[in-house]
Amino acid sequence: MESRWFSNVMFMVILVNAVILGWSTYGGSALPYLLGIERITIGLFVVEMALKLYAWRGRFWKDYWNWFDFIVVVISLVPATGPFSVLRILRVLRVFRMITAVPQMRQIIGALFKAVPGMGTVIGLLLIFIYASAILAHQLFAETVPEYFGNLGTTLYTMFQLITTEDWPDVSDAVLEQHPYAWIFFVLYIVLTAFVLLNLVIGVIVTSMEQEFNAGRWEEDQELELIQHKEVLKRIAELGSQVERLEGLLRQERTGGSEELATTSVPGGSGPDEPNGPDRPDTPAET
Repeated sequence: MESRWFSNVMFMVILVNAVILGWSTYGGSALPYLLGIERITIGLFVVEMALKLYAWRGRFWKDYWNWFDFIVVVISLVPATGPFSVLRILRVLRVFRMITAVPQMRQIIGALFKAVPGMGTVIGLLLIFIYASAILAHQLFAETVPEYFGNLGTTLYTMFQLITTEDWPDVSDAVLEQHPYAWIFFVLYIVLTAFVLLNLVIGVIVTSMEQEFNAGRWEEDQELELIQHKEVLKRIAELGSQVERLEGLLRQERTGGSEELATTSVPGGSGPDEPNGPDRPDTPAET
């Protein structure tokens, strides 16, 4: 189920389904054919889900991406007519299955979710700063420029517009006509929000992505080290067995050499049954 060819085939099916969803917005005579192809792709999604459930069984539900795919497929099977016609809007969720089909995209989304706690702190700081700046701007410029700072809601919208640096010269020019030194407020606000706090959010996201990718690399390194460790142990075991064989051969050679020395007579001596010395009888002299 996790083979490369199967993943590539399902990615192509998801891509075809995404193209059909976009093409069907044009209508025309090709719409019935597009709907037929769409039903075929949905059938392939159902077959894929059934194969995964059969192959993985309980392990299927341990991955939240599988939950997402399962919900998308179930929504696709609900008829988009009558009281369920609102579910037709959710057909666009099938496009997001491209994320589940590409591992790199899954890593990015996973890193974004893991960065939420850190981003929440920085975004909270940003919102506090925007709110305080809006109250200050309302107190300073509400009477002279009410179209931008007339009340808290209008002022907050103006503050958000300044963060995006979209048409902010129009706001500043309208204020500077009445308050020449107001440029100090706008410069400080834009620098602190658009260049400092927003970059902090980006930094948190980038750090989380680095940790996510490093975690994957660390797992790969651990697997490689385990394989290398097993290979080293295997080589050590082979060397140990070779050393034992060599020791056995050496013992055999030493044992064989000792036996040969025990059965070989000493040069210049006599046999074990032949008397020697003074107990040996004298031989008759020659006449």
